[in-house]
Order: sequence, then C-alpha cells, then structure tokens
Amino acid sequence: MSIAVTGNARPTGGRALRRLPAGVSLVDLTLAMGVIAITAALSAPVVASSIDSGRARQAAQFLSAQCRGARMEAVAKSAASAVVFDLVNGRWRLQRCLDGNGNGVRRTDIKGGRDLCSGTAVDLGDLFAGVAIAVDAALPDPDGGPGSADPVRLGTSNLMSFAPAGTATAGTVYLRSAGGAQYAVRVAGVTGRVRILHYDTSRRQWVEA
Repeated sequence: MSIAVTGNARPTGGRALRRLPAGVSLVDLTLAMGVIAITAALSAPVVASSIDSGRARQAAQFLSAQCRGARMEAVAKSAASAVVFDLVNGRWRLQRCLDGNGNGVRRTDIKGGRDLCSGTAVDLGDLFAGVAIAVDAALPDPDGGPGSADPVRLGTSNLMSFAPAGTATAGTVYLRSAGGAQYAVRVAGVTGRVRILHYDTSRRQWVEA
C-alpha cells in the first residue's frame, strides 16, 4: 500500500532531517581565548601611551583656552589681561589676572591688589593626571634654536599678557606628560594667535597638534 503526500507536507525522518551544527570543543575555546589574551597584551602599551599623550594634549587645550579667554577679555573690557605663571614648591601654577589701574598687568600691582586675579591658581597636574608644565632640555625650540630647561619662556615676568588691541606677549609654555609626551602652547606677539604644538619623536621636530 502506498501513502500519498499532498500539499506542502513532507515526510519525517531520513534525509529530511536537518543536521545540527557541530559544537565548539574545549580546545577551540581555549585557543580563541589565548589569541584574545595575546592581542590584549600586545595592544596594552599602545593604549596606555595614547591615554598618556591624550592627557597632555587636553592640558595643552585647557591652557590654550585660558590664553584665548584672556585675549577676549582684554578686547571686551579694554584692559590688559594676562595668564600669570608662578613656581610654587617646584610646581608651576597659573591664573588669570586683569589690569585694574590702566598700566598693564604687573607683579607689583597683583601683590598690591590693584590688578585682580580670578579664582585660585591652578596646577595642571591636579586637572590632568601626570601632566606638568615642564620640558626636556634636550629638545630644540620650535624655531630650531637650542633647548632649555625653562618651560615658561615669557621673559622674566612669566606673564602671558594680552592688550586691548589684541596683541600679546610673545612666548611659549611647555607641557609634559608622565610618559614624556611633549606639547607646547605658543602665542604670537603681533596677532595674539595661540597655537598648540606637539613634539613628534619620529620626525624629531615640533608639529601642529
């Protein structure tokens, strides 16, 4: 006797059964996890270096913003404004100050309360872990001149000052991460333009960041 199959019905059993995919063996899983572990171990130094350099870059951006803010304040208020740098217990601190008596921002006027400073002086290391205002003395300056251990190159006053006309005290402030990534914030005197540079160790020169 034969049995007819009608419609979309299909007989069960035999070749109609679908094959289940083969399972993953313990050996395969162990090998895969080993590859992942090795890859992670190899990439860890690269990631750490990137994080380290990123902190220095963020600190440079913060300092650059302070300089631009001081320039805008000088123009808006028709009074000189400055980013003031002080070395305290071996660490550089910075704060913004505004001319209060029409003769520019001066150290004597800051001490005498005639030029007013906003807020508390900031140590970049408190905001960006491992970063300091510092420079490797072996590095040349961005213009190709000889290096120096002084990271705040703004003259004897250590003031980055901006005039109401938009001009500025020309100079450079250097920042270094815990891992040695080196950045610099430069201000042009005539235009007051603020730039961030990074020292490219492979090319051995300063480049725009």
